[in-house]
Amino acid sequence: MNTKEYIESGILEEYVLGTVSPQEKREVECMSSIYPEIRQELDTLSAAVEQYAQALRRDPPTDIKEWLLKELEFGPPEAEAVEESNPTPLLTNEENTETPIRTLNSREDAFDSRPTFRVTWLVAASLGLVVLFFAYFLYSQLQGSQQTLSSLRNSNEALTEEVRVLRAQQSQADQTLAILKEPGTRVIRLNPTDTTTANLATIYWNASTGQVNLEIDSLVRPPETQQYQLWAIVDGKPVDAGVFDVGDNTRVVQQAKKFLKADAFAITLERRGGSPTPTLSTMVVVGNVTS
Repeated sequence: MNTKEYIESGILEEYVLGTVSPQEKREVECMSSIYPEIRQELDTLSAAVEQYAQALRRDPPTDIKEWLLKELEFGPPEAEAVEESNPTPLLTNEENTETPIRTLNSREDAFDSRPTFRVTWLVAASLGLVVLFFAYFLYSQLQGSQQTLSSLRNSNEALTEEVRVLRAQQSQADQTLAILKEPGTRVIRLNPTDTTTANLATIYWNASTGQVNLEIDSLVRPPETQQYQLWAIVDGKPVDAGVFDVGDNTRVVQQAKKFLKADAFAITLERRGGSPTPTLSTMVVVGNVTS
């Protein structure tokens, strides 16, 4: 540690205030005798404390002083007045040497003084840093909590959507199972007319009741101006079985018109609202009814 760091460490202020330990006191006295700059700083601090103490000094009121002298039986106050009018001669050098000298760094003077500006500033700066660090810590915790809350909300929304989809699929499966359990229900697969596409659909047909249910497995969503149309081939002639749209949930079972007799089923892409006759060039899937 160099002399500048030693001076800025604050030990000189503590020495002047008399709050250092005996070992630190000896250290300061040793360092001040070796380094002139430390001695100069120590003298400056001592002078500042002495001036501060002198500025705060107050003489006791006269009546208190007279009362004390009377209580201590030092004689009437008039005696002091006589002595003040006849000042005593100056002490000789021999007598003067016997007068005890109070050092400035004594503990009695230390408790009458107050911390210097540097010490006060250091304490205030330290408290400010602590408050700033604590505020930053709370801000970081708040930001982390908000991010966690936002993540939990997003996860909850995603889970809610998944539950909704699963419930719809479960309802679809229950509906399909109920149709299959009906006596006489036949499953007819409608395969794509273009083998390069993945268009698929399924017909659940009950010849006894004529009930026809269509399940879309995979059909491309058409433009808004067009709709898919289901046809039943009866005695070699196409008969309209209804139009339908393809939405996000394409596997919803849709009920079509009833047919007690059919040789095949097909789906074409027509203008919105349907067509009285099928457009063979736009046929997407077809399936025969096996005997």
